[in-house]
Amino acid sequence: MNKNPVFSIVIPAYNRANIIYRAIDSVLTQTYNNYEIIVVDDGSTDNLKDICNGYNSEKIKYVYQEKNGSNPARNNGIKHSKGTYVSFLDSDDEWRNNYLAEIYKKFQMDNDIGFVYTKYIRIHLPKRKKKIKKLKNIEGYIYKKVLKQGYLINSSCITVKRSVLENICINGDYWDNNLFACQDDDICIRLSKITKIGFINEILCTTYIDDRIDRISSSKSRRAYNTFSLWEKHKEDIIQYCGIKNFEKKIFKVYISFLNINDKQGQYKCKNILSVYSKIPDYKYNIIKIKYLYFKIIKNIRLFLKI
Repeated sequence: MNKNPVFSIVIPAYNRANIIYRAIDSVLTQTYNNYEIIVVDDGSTDNLKDICNGYNSEKIKYVYQEKNGSNPARNNGIKHSKGTYVSFLDSDDEWRNNYLAEIYKKFQMDNDIGFVYTKYIRIHLPKRKKKIKKLKNIEGYIYKKVLKQGYLINSSCITVKRSVLENICINGDYWDNNLFACQDDDICIRLSKITKIGFINEILCTTYIDDRIDRISSSKSRRAYNTFSLWEKHKEDIIQYCGIKNFEKKIFKVYISFLNINDKQGQYKCKNILSVYSKIPDYKYNIIKIKYLYFKIIKNIRLFLKI
């Protein structure tokens, strides 16, 4: 194991023995080679350990933990890392072979940059349908912009200077263990508040979504509640930097998500938090419900006509 790696790549994994080679291989073929790979096994029941050890590479460190979730796994990986910069890569994603080289180059251009992200392409399996994610080319001190749009980039495109990462550490953790979805939005919001952001306008990462798998982060109920928790967590700054209207818009979108799954408790949480910060008359909620039902009917009619 390299005692002084420039990059530490943290890969959380759970029962990914059949696919993790894609992520690991994409790191091992990097043109920039001063790095360590930390695979954190989140309680797998398959032969993930054997696959990692089978590489017989000093660059790969395998860490096992009892099943606890991807964010605790990422936090565990950071604690085992030594690099000046910490990159995150999901176990089913991959990088282009110049990913680290371009990231390193970006950091060297400006010492004030504490966080770098890149463009990426998403592939939906099993049909391998490709979708290039259109990102707003925003960089610099962009906290207000990130808050306003509510997101920046997914976890496989995030590289952070360790000294900056330490500044968002709370009780020994960096990623929020209470979020099972929207965790990448949360960490990007927190990082953009304290450091300058660098953007590389080049597709250097490929993420994969297997539509045959029931993903925790894609559960409609879990995503709705975690999105609500995200806005609740950052509500004061959203209102301060982006205005009450932006906050209302975010909560209304979550309200519609709860309408979609007929979750009364979730709808109540949205109405309750808005009642604290703004006076929203009941008729506005009724208008939202009417619009929602209208668009749902139109959607069903279109689907029927396609049959």
